Order: sequence, then C-alpha cells, then structure tokens
Amino acid sequence: MPSPHTPTPPLAVPAKEAARLLSLSLSRLYELLRNGELQSYADGYSRRVTMASIHQYVERRLADSGGSWRQITAQPLRRNAAAHTPP
Repeated sequence: MPSPHTPTPPLAVPAKEAARLLSLSLSRLYELLRNGELQSYADGYSRRVTMASIHQYVERRLADSGGSWRQITAQPLRRNAAAHTPP
C-alpha cells in the first residue's frame, strides 16, 4: 500500500492535460480520439483521456519510428545580414 506521502499517478486526465502531455493541440487530440487512437470517457460535462491509452499511443509512435529517436540539437539563430546592416 502506498504511503500517504507518495502521490498516485492519475488513471485519466482532462483532454486539455492530455494534449499538454502529448504536446498536441486540442484539435489534434480530439482527432486522435475520433480515430480511436486514444481512449476516453465522459464524466459529466467533461471528457477524460486514460493515461494507459496515452502511454500506448507513445509506444506505438516509437514503434512506428523504428523504436529509435534522434537527438535534436539547437541551431544558432540565423538572421538576415542585409536587414541588420548599419547605414
């Protein structure tokens, strides 16, 4: 049994939080819900997305990419030199 000081992860989150966790827009999240890629249920007037379906979605996306990911390195900001030339 977890101690009273150990937070229990949620089983489901509101749609806005699910979109934030996946770094998606709400429109894209609802598209995934319509396509059956995420599972959700109505709770009164709000919709809850299951954390299990969020984890499964990420696992599927990783599998589709070959199970690998590519480190993205920051590139220096390139400014238009002509626009910043002193008069």
